[in-house]
Amino acid sequence: MKYEIEEITQSCIKTGLSKAIIQNVIENLPHKRSSQQNKSLHVLFQNISFELNRVGMEFTFHGIKGMEIQTTYTPEIVKEFIWKPLQNALLDKQSTTKLTTADINAIFEVLARWFADKGIVIDFPSNEQLND
Repeated sequence: MKYEIEEITQSCIKTGLSKAIIQNVIENLPHKRSSQQNKSLHVLFQNISFELNRVGMEFTFHGIKGMEIQTTYTPEIVKEFIWKPLQNALLDKQSTTKLTTADINAIFEVLARWFADKGIVIDFPSNEQLND
């Protein structure tokens, strides 16, 4: 859902709400992910695929007439078969474009703990990594 701050402000004023309450409403609106966070997610998927491949894990694709196909991890495999199922289970959101900053943080925390239990450290990409 797209929020127009001016529309929200005008609606609140019409109902007689104080400026303090209006400010509180605006500050507590969900924040969509920024383009920087979008870049960070894709770098994260790349970093996770690199780490999984580094430790020798393989992705097994099931589905072609009962056959299994082994392949290395790619950022797209990480997104579609690790991130999105977890996102859907935790938040009931199908698309990464619908995620807020808080959503991304919640999913990342779960993933980071799971990977840490397997001896794999993943960090959320820094600004420096995004500019490389």
